[in-house]
Amino acid sequence: MIQLLAHELMTLGTANPRIGVDGRRMPSRYLTIDGVAAYQIGYSCGTCGLVLRRQPGAPSDPLSAAAVRDRLNAGLDGLDMDVIDVFAARLPRGDYQVMLLDTLPTLVAPGSTGDYFAYDGPAGWRKEEFDHSIDPANASYYRLDHRSVGDHDQLFEFAVPMGDPTELNADAVARYLHAPGRPTAVAFGLLDIEGPWFRRERHWGLFHFLLDGHHKTAAAAASNAPIRLLTFVSADESLASDDELLHLPETICTGGQ
Repeated sequence: MIQLLAHELMTLGTANPRIGVDGRRMPSRYLTIDGVAAYQIGYSCGTCGLVLRRQPGAPSDPLSAAAVRDRLNAGLDGLDMDVIDVFAARLPRGDYQVMLLDTLPTLVAPGSTGDYFAYDGPAGWRKEEFDHSIDPANASYYRLDHRSVGDHDQLFEFAVPMGDPTELNADAVARYLHAPGRPTAVAFGLLDIEGPWFRRERHWGLFHFLLDGHHKTAAAAASNAPIRLLTFVSADESLASDDELLHLPETICTGGQ
């Protein structure tokens, strides 16, 4: 399930961000925290498949903001500019599709039945005439929605923690299990669209890299309840067209599973 509560195109960020995307080692791209590679993400070629591989020595600390912690714990009902401004100071300067949504997270371990990178991804790139391998995930993450886009494409949505979600403080997770309202997590988003050269179908990978709200997300997954998510989807760093980014809010509200 997914419910979009609010969205707006905004120009945000700073010239000295804490989070970024490094594409200098093409075709590989890396999500970076304070200049250190945290995850290898989608290839720039557009035909090699979605990627999610945690890097050795990746930073694991969240990019939380104490100044707005109470607002996030109480839960946002709309696009709060005070919260947006605080997290914008961590983001690279550019255009963003800023969205507030409710979505249901499911914790997935690499190689498990629900792992996109073990099943859905390889199935999309499978061809009888030859083997085309998809890079396996090497860290746990959360599956969110999965829906069709038009007649040929599919959108797969993920929430990606900065550290191992199985190693979180159990008491902190338990507090959110019983928290009133809808506590809100915050993420840096990327929309990467990849498709094999030998067929028309493409996979849209909407990745939400959690900046704040790791315990909240774990609690929602443990109780099979939605998490409220404020996400900043980068237009500049996503592998998608301007039109695909512009219409992303209506796309994620269509045909969710």
